[in-house]
Amino acid sequence: MSDERAAVKRWLAGQRASADLQRELQAAEGPRPERAVAQSLSALSALEVMGRWPGERDVVSERAIQEVRCRWARIQQRARAARA
Repeated sequence: MSDERAAVKRWLAGQRASADLQRELQAAEGPRPERAVAQSLSALSALEVMGRWPGERDVVSERAIQEVRCRWARIQQRARAARA
């Protein structure tokens, strides 16, 4: 059992060291918006292929989306009235 425990501890230590090094490399490299956008689009494409995009909306999200749409409609109405 102690051999298994030691192996798991070594594996976890390796995972932590790898994550630390990855963070250091990313910090040294700086932000890469092009890569972030490409990875996001790739993830969305994969979800679409799996039939999981767009996902179902929950009631709370749907209510929030409707509220934003109503607010934008009021803003647009005021903007049109101000131009007239």
